[in-house]
Amino acid sequence: MHTVIGRRRNRVHLPAVEELVVLERIELIARLGVCYESQAKDKDIALIWISELAGEMKTNIAPEKAEVIKHLATIS
Repeated sequence: MHTVIGRRRNRVHLPAVEELVVLERIELIARLGVCYESQAKDKDIALIWISELAGEMKTNIAPEKAEVIKHLATIS
């Protein structure tokens, strides 16, 4: 079973299992963010996952949208 993530001209197919892993990571990151008793190692892993997710999102953004984002970043 695959889920299709739409892009302007290309389509990226992600297996449903990979999507579940991403959702589980996001859920864990959210829990670690509010739990003061989390171990430093757990928080480090969560930060690595956030970095990986951000990298994946950046590569999936259409080039024209990336230009708009860059422009907005220079304004801030």
